[in-house]
Amino acid sequence: MGCQRGTVGLAWGAWIARTEGTTVKTTTATTTALALALALASCDGTSGSEESAPSGTQVSDAVEESTDAEEDAAATSAPPAASGIPELVPVEWADAPRELTDVEREFMYAPGPYAGDAYDEDAAYQAVLAMEPQSAQEWQRAIQSQVQGDYAEDVKAAILFDPSLSDRAAEPTEGEAPQAETVGSNHFAIVLDASGSMAAEARSGTRMAEAKAAIAEFADTLPEGSTVSLRIYGHEGDNTDAGKAESCESSEVVFEGDAAGSGLGEALDEVESVGWTPLARAVRDSADDIPEDATDGIVYVVTDGLESCGGDPVQAAQDLAGSGVEPIVNVIGFEVGDADQQALRAMAEAGGGEFTAVGSGADLEEYWAEEYDRMMQAWNEWQQAEMQRISDEGRDNMEEASDVGRRLMEGADAEGDHAMDLASRLGDEDVVDYDTGNDVWRWAYDRKNDMWRWAYDRKNSNWRAAYDEKNLNWRDVYDKGNDKWSEYYRKQVGD
Repeated sequence: MGCQRGTVGLAWGAWIARTEGTTVKTTTATTTALALALALASCDGTSGSEESAPSGTQVSDAVEESTDAEEDAAATSAPPAASGIPELVPVEWADAPRELTDVEREFMYAPGPYAGDAYDEDAAYQAVLAMEPQSAQEWQRAIQSQVQGDYAEDVKAAILFDPSLSDRAAEPTEGEAPQAETVGSNHFAIVLDASGSMAAEARSGTRMAEAKAAIAEFADTLPEGSTVSLRIYGHEGDNTDAGKAESCESSEVVFEGDAAGSGLGEALDEVESVGWTPLARAVRDSADDIPEDATDGIVYVVTDGLESCGGDPVQAAQDLAGSGVEPIVNVIGFEVGDADQQALRAMAEAGGGEFTAVGSGADLEEYWAEEYDRMMQAWNEWQQAEMQRISDEGRDNMEEASDVGRRLMEGADAEGDHAMDLASRLGDEDVVDYDTGNDVWRWAYDRKNDMWRWAYDRKNSNWRAAYDEKNLNWRDVYDKGNDKWSEYYRKQVGD
């Protein structure tokens, strides 16, 4: 009777299936293996070298004998390694800020054909089978090559997330909130008339004495970090025809620096009323008084009369306002007549500012008080606008952190479920044995959880960073606006 090798092979496979996951006594396994080996040896005089005993089974030396030629033949009959499984293609990130972690690298592969919404279980399953994987690792790679999600851009966004806000608007220097987008320094350029007429008596001393006192008090209330310059003109020569030429050439900065401290007051003490009124020259020269890095510049011209040196103050103010510095030119007319007021008003309008007529030191102080009122309003508007901007930008950043993290979490969850479904189907349809199927399913489960957890933690940490940044900036602006408003209010009421 002929040898039925197919029948013996099927019986052996059935024995493996029945005993999988159970403990088999060594004597039984040895007896069975010996019987099978003898049965094969009795067929056509062969030794049975084409069938191998299961790993871990003890076979006697008598039945394990084989020639070198037979061993070579058995080796060539082993199933070849799978060659149809594509390599996973990493997504390049040349300028990554750091080396990626193992979990992060799992996200950074080119997406598979059945990723996300494109998932088709039957098509993906058939594609995996067609690759003919052999080991658990090969089954894993085959499945991942089909269902790998498209995460690269969101992973980059999550890692590079920046919770910082845009630069604050410049702090105010007068009634209207500045439109500049960056924080800079505020400069107040004071141009003081030192002509002989400023020595005239006023209600509580000379015009010069009253002007000095009002300027010094104003400087004491300027915002922290503000700089001040004091330019005087007409302070040389004298107010005679003989001294006119020298006086009309005089325009000099006698102080520049921080508004706080005693420097400005000391410089004011040294100013004397002397000569003529080179007003146009002083206005033109004041362009050099505003630092290049100043965000905002405001020029206060304090004078008791018109140009007396042949210059054109209106043109000078217009040129100054149209220069790269672009300051505002406010003109304060100190005890000037109606005709002079019209001329000074034209000068202020040409410089983009306002003209204010004052009749005494008290009026001048009231003018500065009105400046305090405008500053109070400006700080209030600045505060409200900045708080709203910070809230809007902060919420946008928080939403971005949540959206990116949620997409990664949902993608990892979907991909993991798809991979687990394919692994389960391989076992259900007996394509792989129990251990291999369990290894592949466990790989998909663990990978899904690791990726989901990373996305969840990153979402929460980015959201918290955006939340903290928003609150920190909002509180800083709120406190600063309140402090500055209160400061000017106290000055206004004389506290």
